Amino acid sequence: MKRAMPIAASLFLALTACSDVEEDDHHGHHHHDHEVMTTVKLVFVPSTEGAEDLVFTWADPENDGSPVVDDIVLENGVDYAVNVEIWNELEDPADEVTPELLDEDDEHQTFFTGSAVEGPATGANEDALVTHAYADSDRNGLPIGLANEISAVATGSGELIFTLRHMPPESGNAVKVEGLAEDVAEGGFSAIGGANDIQVTYSLSVE
Repeated sequence: MKRAMPIAASLFLALTACSDVEEDDHHGHHHHDHEVMTTVKLVFVPSTEGAEDLVFTWADPENDGSPVVDDIVLENGVDYAVNVEIWNELEDPADEVTPELLDEDDEHQTFFTGSAVEGPATGANEDALVTHAYADSDRNGLPIGLANEISAVATGSGELIFTLRHMPPESGNAVKVEGLAEDVAEGGFSAIGGANDIQVTYSLSVE
């Protein structure tokens, strides 16, 4: 684990107050309507028999703007089940926010983008080192992205960007709708409603 510099290319964090109307991204911590979020854990469970789980973390447990971020290192040719955990480590003991996100699964979706990724939110990427697919769905049958499948398909290094998006209803109309990942692939996050709860850029390498 290494300490991230304030303007390090390996980490971009956009944590914002959720809004039904507009997005106001800034560096700092997000105080969600239901919880503070200080820590993101990506738990990679390899398909290789007997292999240990890999946990890659972004964390600012002291909420002081000095986060630490792990580099993601994967093995080429291996498939991984990837589970996302969101925590509030300002609490003692630490409080996992993930169950509350699941309670509001029709208002949240994660997106995996970046130079190293090919998946629903990126479209085709000839430089991809990993492929991403959703492995869960909300009460309406739409992806959540707290459970995922990632396969390492080529060696090299690049970026994996993890985004958790909050999309509460606007004027009684659902904002989380079908095809959001594809809309992001085509037009970026400005192409969809809601606001980012969290956006973290990990350095990723496949060996």
